[in-house]
Amino acid sequence: MSMLNGFGLIFAATFLVVGGSTLFAWSFLDRGRDDSEDGPDILKKERLSALSTLSLLLSRASFAQPLKRLLSEANVDWTVGRTLLTMLLISGGVFAVLLRLDFVPFGGAIAISLVSSAAPILWIQAQRAKRLRTVEGQLPEALDFISRALVAGHSLPMTLELLAEEIGPPLAGELRKTVDEYNVGASMEQALENLSQRVPSVDIRFFASAIMTQSRTGGSLHELLEGLADTIRERGTLRGQVRALTANGRMTAIVLSLLPLFLAIIMYVVNTEYFLLLVRHPIGKTLLLAAICAQVIAYLVIQRIVDIKV
Repeated sequence: MSMLNGFGLIFAATFLVVGGSTLFAWSFLDRGRDDSEDGPDILKKERLSALSTLSLLLSRASFAQPLKRLLSEANVDWTVGRTLLTMLLISGGVFAVLLRLDFVPFGGAIAISLVSSAAPILWIQAQRAKRLRTVEGQLPEALDFISRALVAGHSLPMTLELLAEEIGPPLAGELRKTVDEYNVGASMEQALENLSQRVPSVDIRFFASAIMTQSRTGGSLHELLEGLADTIRERGTLRGQVRALTANGRMTAIVLSLLPLFLAIIMYVVNTEYFLLLVRHPIGKTLLLAAICAQVIAYLVIQRIVDIKV
């Protein structure tokens, strides 16, 4: 009977989470958005979900487009609907497991399950950051290639097409999209603008701005690209030096975050009854939840301090 009550409670909690998530999404619906303001678009429209009903609902949600842009920048083959459903499944699964643990309070189970739902977003952001770092590492070599090809007499579209065949991913794929947009009728300025939007990197914006400025004012494009390549290399060197100098702070954040967990494990092994007194007492549960929250906040603060933009 107790097992049935437990499953009934889990079912009710999952139903509340699903209903609350639906109401939360509906509260952010933007019914007054006018798609005609975005201008003509010759690119294929991607669906927000494989489910037609969910895709229609998300098409009017204000958070759907930023999430879709994040997925595109990370080059993750997920839809917005799949991402939201994955977040909901993780949250419900963690909540169901925590309900089976006696030492976890009900409020703490809700808080931890809500925080765990952000795991897919954190993974997508990590993939996005990794992809942008790879693109920025490829860009100096790509600029040198474009500069040499322009001196040899090739046009810019032909040069970008040759570069897409020579250089590796992920920059090759983005350049191929840029050339394809130009070939189907978009202007080179618009294609480069779309490139800077798909790859939100400062270096890519410099590259696109340099070409668009040169096309309007004239001048030697290959010399401009050579100077830009040298500047990007210097920025990359400086960024590596900053990461080396802040490595101590990042390691400190990791050690201080894992140290309480190791101490809890050692305390449980050495004196189990003493440790269980803490996790079973109502005041102990509250203190544990407060300590976990404090650890998370401290980790985020240290990461914010050592995150120096170059």
